[in-house]
Amino acid sequence: MAREERQLPDGSLDHPNLPIKPPFVFLIAMVVGAIGHWLVPRTIRPEGMAWIGQGVLLAALLGIAWLVWTFRRHRTAVEPWKATKVIIDHGLYARSRNPIYLGFALAQIGVALWANQLAILIMVLPAVVFTDRVIIRREEAYLTKKFGAPYEAYCTKVRRWL
Repeated sequence: MAREERQLPDGSLDHPNLPIKPPFVFLIAMVVGAIGHWLVPRTIRPEGMAWIGQGVLLAALLGIAWLVWTFRRHRTAVEPWKATKVIIDHGLYARSRNPIYLGFALAQIGVALWANQLAILIMVLPAVVFTDRVIIRREEAYLTKKFGAPYEAYCTKVRRWL
């Protein structure tokens, strides 16, 4: 039996209808970067400094975990391909509308530094651009339809990235 999807008053689906789940954008970018490194190996940090990448990755993962906890506390889906119940506008969301995506980018930078692979680091840029142009734009259109003026006011106060 097919699950019936919830709709907004205008008849559109109660989710942003994303073409890909955002974590996969960054995972694919890392895989492409690893393949690029295999083809053209270039390093980015001094030997014996893997701890730098490990620290960056750990900071990113802790930040993402804290943001997931924030969503759970507000009883709304952290997964952007599901319906959103509330606008979270405090904590890191008072500084950036997309701190989880910043965390994904930071995690990829940490992996690149830890693995010492320039190609993985370079692939952060296409992942961020795709996320900005495709994922976030769809999310913002959905949130504007769903929440209207309160979401628009939030957007005027808080930057998309930093």
